[in-house]
Parts: sequence; C-alpha cells; structure tokens
Amino acid sequence: MSRRRRSLLPPDEARKRYVRAAESVILRQIQADGDRLDQDDDSQSVAVGPFARLSAEEVAATVDGKSRGAITNLFKSQRQFQLQAMALALEDPEVDVEAPPDPVAFADASAWIDALAIEESARGPHHGMEPTPRYGLVWTLWLSQVPYGVWSQRIAAPSMREFRHSADRLATLGIAPALERFSLEVRPPWGVLDVATAMASAIEGVWLNQALTGEHPTRQHTPAVDAMRNTLRMVWDGATRPSTR
Repeated sequence: MSRRRRSLLPPDEARKRYVRAAESVILRQIQADGDRLDQDDDSQSVAVGPFARLSAEEVAATVDGKSRGAITNLFKSQRQFQLQAMALALEDPEVDVEAPPDPVAFADASAWIDALAIEESARGPHHGMEPTPRYGLVWTLWLSQVPYGVWSQRIAAPSMREFRHSADRLATLGIAPALERFSLEVRPPWGVLDVATAMASAIEGVWLNQALTGEHPTRQHTPAVDAMRNTLRMVWDGATRPSTR
C-alpha cells in the first residue's frame, strides 16, 4: 500500500492551496443546492443562504410569545417554514410601492435627477443600518440568494420579475414624464425602457457599495449619495438630448 507523499510547500503556500480548493467545493455545493431548489419533488428542496438557519422557535417567540408548535402546525415542518419564508421574502410586492419623484415639481432635468438620486439612495441598503423589514434590507436578502440563482430558476425568476417591475415603474412613472416635462428625447437607437434598465442597473450597483461603506466608495469624506447622484446624471446626460420634434 503506497503512502501519500507529504506536501513540501511552505505553510503559507499550502494554506492558499487549500483555500483555493475550498472555493471550488463551496461553489459546487451552491450549484447542488440550486439544482435541488428546482426539483419537482418539493420534499427534496431545501432553503438556502440565511434562510437555511431560520429558527421556527426563535421566530415564534417574537410573535406574542408563541411556541415553535404554532409554526409547525401551520407549515408542518421547520423546513417548509424556511422554504415559504424564503419564497415570500424574495417576491413581496409590498416593499416597492413608492413612485419616483414627479418631474412636474422640478424646474429642470438636473434637479429631477438629483431628487431621484436622493430617493433611490435612501431606499437602498446602508452600511450598519438597523435590521428592520424595509426595502433596502429585503434587497440584501435577495443579494444573499444571488449565487444560488446562477443555477436555480426558483431563485432567479422572482428576482428578475422584481427587477423588471422596478425598471417598468421607473420608465412609466419617471423617465417618460421627465422627457415630456423637460422637452427631451432618448438618443437613438435606444428607447425609454433601455434608459430605465441602465438606470435601474446603476442604482443597484451603487447599492452594493452603500451596503459596504457609509461614504462614497472612491472619495473619502464624501457622502454615499454623491455616488448615486453622479452615476444617474451620467446615464441621463448620455442617454438623452433636446427633443427634435
């Protein structure tokens, strides 16, 4: 029986080697969990990310001091409670009901964009914020599920529906009225929904940084909202021009 050769790598190099191997194992586990989420047999499905650690007993205690039995009587098991909590948290239409600022209330497009940036910055996550059920933190719950969405339609589908809802809302209630109010048009070959998609993507990109720092990500002692304002201004200025009609 042959003996395994002992590694001759220095300890630091050996640690890096095992960490790289661990990354591959973790990604394969995420892929496997994502695949399980899409199985037709719901009894084989599992909650993932933070929902996998959700305690029915702890949740019940926060609702008028109920016991775990109150939840298991309704959901039949902690696993089913975790799955349904995950599904509802990732597809709750009640967390995104505010319309963008009304362009009619502003003298020019720059003022409207500034107001939109302030509103969107406030709506998103903020580093160190208190863990209360509001849109910014529901968004971070969605963010924790994104790796599983690489392989699972059960995770990806509601997330993409929510993004399309946000883009449609911005296009219909914000961008289209703003173009009319300020006598602008979208530069060809793009349309209003293209601009909304770019702005919604930019907003979520800034939110990523807001979740990690309370300041501008590349300028010290500058508020995070400045990153949102500059980003939306650049998208808007590049995508629009004075109306030719």
